[in-house]
Amino acid sequence: MPVTEQRYSFSFISGALYLRESVAVALLLRKHGDWDRVRREVLDRNALRQRTRESCVRLFREIRYRLQELTAGEVGFLCDAAAPDQRQLLFIAACLRYRFVREFVEEVLTAKAMASDQQVYPGDISRFFEAKEAEADEVARLKPSSRAKVEQVLLRMLVEAGLLDSVESRRVVRVVPSKTLARLVATRDPRLLKYLLLSNTDVRQLVS
Repeated sequence: MPVTEQRYSFSFISGALYLRESVAVALLLRKHGDWDRVRREVLDRNALRQRTRESCVRLFREIRYRLQELTAGEVGFLCDAAAPDQRQLLFIAACLRYRFVREFVEEVLTAKAMASDQQVYPGDISRFFEAKEAEADEVARLKPSSRAKVEQVLLRMLVEAGLLDSVESRRVVRVVPSKTLARLVATRDPRLLKYLLLSNTDVRQLVS
């Protein structure tokens, strides 16, 4: 499965999926086809509606990292798709970009989905953090406040993608992407649909 980010990066704690902002950048990318021109227009127009230029620069950089995980066809689809498909595609991009998010889906949520266990307990999250702390210094060095922020934004991201019902109850939800989205993603690699907790049978039915 193609992934580009191998170290644990936590730049995603600035926000969750950034649906509105990501679509705005995607539209400009489709229009210009050049990241430098997109950046200039975003900053000149404050297209991301940030209070300061510095915060606009940071947010644009974060969105760019995620959108660069998508193919040109996927970016084009993002511009015009229905909101659920947009969120699910942005979540796939986040999984590709962030090892921590990706592995939480693979090691915690997928295991629960396979076991028909709908509840994510605090202990599940704690054990995941502890396992990653033992593996990587960048996780072990997180301060308690930063760890809490990582958990908060990770859960928000899962809720926005439709994989959890809420940050409070943390119940796993079955996602059914549109056939259009499923087929588009599958043309690159059908395994990417596993980030939406789809089984092999689910994937075959959607892309057939």
